[in-house]
Amino acid sequence: MRLLLSGPFKPFAVDDLYSRKESIPELFHNQLTHFQGIYSPRKHYPTYGLHLIAANTPVDATVLDWPTFPRFLRELDRGYDYVGIGSIVPNFQKVKRMTEAVRRRSPQTKIVVGGFCATIPNLAELVGADYVCVGEGISFMRELLGFPPEFDFVHPDVGDVSVQVLGIPMRSYLPSIVTSLGCNRGCDFCSPTHFFGRRHLTLMRTGRQIFDEMRRLEKKFGATAFGLVGDDNFLANPARARELRDCLMASGKPYAFGTCGSADAIAKFEPRELAEMGIDSIWIGRESKFRPYHKNEGADLKALIAALGEWGIRVILSSILLLDEHTPDNIWEDIDEHLGCRPTFSQFSHLSPAPGTPLWAQMEADGRLLNSIPYEECHAFKQPWFVHPRFSLLEAERLQRDAYLRDFYTLGPSLARLIVTTARGMKSFARTDSPPLLARARRFERRKWFYKSAMYDMELLAEDPGLRGVVRELREEMEAIVGPVNGFEKIVAAGAYTLGSATRAYQRVFSDVLQPRTTVTHYPADWKPRP
Repeated sequence: MRLLLSGPFKPFAVDDLYSRKESIPELFHNQLTHFQGIYSPRKHYPTYGLHLIAANTPVDATVLDWPTFPRFLRELDRGYDYVGIGSIVPNFQKVKRMTEAVRRRSPQTKIVVGGFCATIPNLAELVGADYVCVGEGISFMRELLGFPPEFDFVHPDVGDVSVQVLGIPMRSYLPSIVTSLGCNRGCDFCSPTHFFGRRHLTLMRTGRQIFDEMRRLEKKFGATAFGLVGDDNFLANPARARELRDCLMASGKPYAFGTCGSADAIAKFEPRELAEMGIDSIWIGRESKFRPYHKNEGADLKALIAALGEWGIRVILSSILLLDEHTPDNIWEDIDEHLGCRPTFSQFSHLSPAPGTPLWAQMEADGRLLNSIPYEECHAFKQPWFVHPRFSLLEAERLQRDAYLRDFYTLGPSLARLIVTTARGMKSFARTDSPPLLARARRFERRKWFYKSAMYDMELLAEDPGLRGVVRELREEMEAIVGPVNGFEKIVAAGAYTLGSATRAYQRVFSDVLQPRTTVTHYPADWKPRP
């Protein structure tokens, strides 16, 4: 039995029959730092879920990431019994074209569609799929192919690749670890929560398992930094988190990772504990002061983020625009409260009624969904696809843009904020007797020339005098901790500035779109991870 698992085809971030230029397959440049221009870090990601399925299903499987349409056809012609397509909702038309191609070229092949796209009503009929998978895909695929749905989880080698920082091309690999899926907090708008049945589905049950995977990845790739993806509330399992901390404390390993956590879960730990378990960045859903969610009850987010920053933990803070409570008179009060928390990264997403969520069901019942807007435009980072009582679609678009720009010009580039927060954390680490924190502080000391050069480069890149002043203040805050930028570091910064300026000029004339590379990964039926 042969299984092909593919993501949607490129190009992305272009206006055509299948895509929109605002729908960028990058976390930072799409959702967090798009309006920061040359300061926006550029990363590409694999289709994580497809690799998890392939690694944990005992059949001959091939994963095709970011193919062109002709490349997908060539792979399809090699002959497969099943084709699985994983996608998000805005790529609906790409999925439809791919399923039509399977029907024409390989009519005996069974088609499975999964990912958040699977929540679209009547999807099987719309695209001609044989099966639609909503929820955890490993058990679904195993059972579909005749195997027991239960499995002992093995982790594939997957990770994101940094392709450009401050306009400088690069290929830097960050291994990823999928410890759990979803979140059980039940927010009405949250796709991951309801896609996985309002459950926190655990794939790695113990902190020791996570630590052992980190150690394996260190041996294989030399990595000590990781991304924990898919787990929308890592700290919802406090026993597992504390066991991971115990492993790091005993080993002294300087492992660090980014993850997600709700404010109520974070509050169960001291900031130092979080740093000692390896957390160096965390995504917190603030949402809005006008609609408090249970996960944020009683939380002083401004104080929490400041306390985390003292231990080097950078916060990605997300807020929602266009709640029903929002009016032209109060929405900037909400945005300014967000900015007052001084996060490292900010997301200002429009309220997004996604299929499969209670919010979608309620808006559909109320007749507020704008069904004339195609799925390609349902991505939350331009205009909403529902009727708001006080904001037009164009007003909403301008509001979101202005919120991101105020964040940028008031707080400075996110990368500069990241360096300052990291330096503050290293200062705290150096005052402890904690083996993993001291190891991370020593590593920072060896690399501080890089951070200081990058900060000076960011100041040089600032074309707006006001922004340059903000970056200068951040540089001075950093220098108060690590010392002034020296001559060598300024020379490095000047070289980086030259490259970054050239990239910025090119992007202004042509485009800043960076298409992800096509990759093909084969998983034999007896695949196991290698050390």
